[in-house]
Amino acid sequence: MKLFTIFFTAFTLTWLVSCSDNDADKTISLEDISHTSDKFDHIDDDKKEVEIKDEKPKKAYFLTAFDSLYKDASWFVLDSLLFPDRFGPSKMEKWYLFNQKDSIVALHYEFKDSLRTKNAFFNWIDCYGPKCTSYQVGSQFKKQSRNSLFLIGVNHLIYLESQAPIKTEELIGILNEKEKDRNWIYVLEIPGRKKTRWSTMKEGELTELKGRQDVKASGL
Repeated sequence: MKLFTIFFTAFTLTWLVSCSDNDADKTISLEDISHTSDKFDHIDDDKKEVEIKDEKPKKAYFLTAFDSLYKDASWFVLDSLLFPDRFGPSKMEKWYLFNQKDSIVALHYEFKDSLRTKNAFFNWIDCYGPKCTSYQVGSQFKKQSRNSLFLIGVNHLIYLESQAPIKTEELIGILNEKEKDRNWIYVLEIPGRKKTRWSTMKEGELTELKGRQDVKASGL
């Protein structure tokens, strides 16, 4: 719990400084809000504890899934402008969750049509991360310490990030209770320090995309 308090204090101070020094509409990188070990450097262990107010909602896209997978986590709203916000989502939820072992970034965007969804996703991976690295479908993302997951559907764009491995199929099964609803154009898994995996899912069946022929067959 002490580790959690230290990190949350550092995160709050970083966020406040960012807001005061930059325009309110400036997009920030996910690395600025991720729970990484270097954020613990040069932090005073004697800082006073801050009062933390859990903002867990009564209704949310991730609520059922996270009550199962991260049931002891505290919820906080992310109100910073992130890259996908620029593409006119009709609905969105942006959360940061903490428990004693991990922190989770959870983003959900809903768009009016598939063109907007694809546009948001492709532009995001075309300039991904603080160094604006360009990736294409089938690319191997640069190895990182944390685990990431993209789910790209007709109208939905989901991004998750955590220190612990993400249980992709279990998560999808909770988000979409019926197998016929488990349809994802892309399932992009970026495990920490392991090989990137691109897949597609149709009616609950996950199929790995291994080449350009598979990519073309996915319909994008």
